[in-house]
Amino acid sequence: MNTPRFEVIKVNGKAGAENFRMAPNSSALLLDNTAPIVWYVQTDGAGYLTAAPFDIAPHQTPKPVDMNDLSARVTKLEELIANVQQSNTGTTKQSKKQRQQSTAAATTDSDVDQPTSYSTV
Repeated sequence: MNTPRFEVIKVNGKAGAENFRMAPNSSALLLDNTAPIVWYVQTDGAGYLTAAPFDIAPHQTPKPVDMNDLSARVTKLEELIANVQQSNTGTTKQSKKQRQQSTAAATTDSDVDQPTSYSTV
């Protein structure tokens, strides 16, 4: 049994990709020897070639999720939120006290106001 042989097509840069010859209505991936790029080349019905470069990057497998780390992060966030809420509550109480004091001071000041004179025209 005769099995087909396959090879990776390699070119040198953009010029190599653009000079690659193919039949009309064809497409191929070409590995660039000069940079980490794969060229997607395709021809239309008239045989006109279009070459588009794509960057190659090694695959990065994501780290597994550590449930203990997530639990520690959630606990820390809950503590921070609780601290912010406590500090906001303290600020609100001070503001109310300050408002009461300023209102009381304004009331005593308004009791000593100058008599208001109205002019009639």
